[in-house]
Amino acid sequence: MNINRELIEGYLSNDFNRCKIEEHWIFSYIEEGQYLFDEPKEEKREEIEKIDLLIKEALLDFEPFNVDIFNKLFPNWEKETEKTNVLLAVGCPQPYDAFVRNYQGKEYMIFDLIRLSDYNLSENDMKMVIRQLITHELVHICIHNRYKTPDKTDYIDYLQYITFDEGFAHLLAFNDNVRAVDFTKIIEEHLEKNLKLLQDALREKDKEKQTILLEAANTGYYWDKFAAISGKLLIAEHIEDINHIYNSGVQGVIRLIKQI
Repeated sequence: MNINRELIEGYLSNDFNRCKIEEHWIFSYIEEGQYLFDEPKEEKREEIEKIDLLIKEALLDFEPFNVDIFNKLFPNWEKETEKTNVLLAVGCPQPYDAFVRNYQGKEYMIFDLIRLSDYNLSENDMKMVIRQLITHELVHICIHNRYKTPDKTDYIDYLQYITFDEGFAHLLAFNDNVRAVDFTKIIEEHLEKNLKLLQDALREKDKEKQTILLEAANTGYYWDKFAAISGKLLIAEHIEDINHIYNSGVQGVIRLIKQI
């Protein structure tokens, strides 16, 4: 992976300069049309140094969760990983601990180490979370390389794409062996409500409400991200057909919605 360390090194350096950090492009790309910056506190340095080392180790010889599924869905994932751009950041506000953004034609997998420190985990647990987050973001990179992200102005296409893209990312990063997970109770508790919200959102015609719905589709409390959770649980419910669903593209997931 191509790792950009300018922000984390600036934060950890003896001549830490807040201004140099806050001028970085990432803070204007977290949310469209907004500048978001949360000043990183210097007293976190020792903790951030430890997390930095854990991420270095994870990226050095990375193996995602559900590597058997990765090999089928994304046969070139290892080559994609070699050329993936990673930005190690500080200064992103909650809840932006890990995400993918496109800047000047390149996609970046971004991890905010201060946000990761908010988890307050043991070293072993943090190693697992880091691997989980890299898995999630790598799914996005692989999907985006095969299926072009539609423009946000194409509301229906974009909402359907979120359902597909986030559904796969959340599922494959949920557990190291999702085929062995019994999703019955989770589906009973969360699918119907989120699917109803998604179906209603797909019928929404009001432009202002559409903007709000696109934001809510994959932000906020985990189980309320109605598009992401709908996609995740629909794929989980049909896990035996996961290869066919993925190779069918966005419509592979949308057909599952229409069957209900």
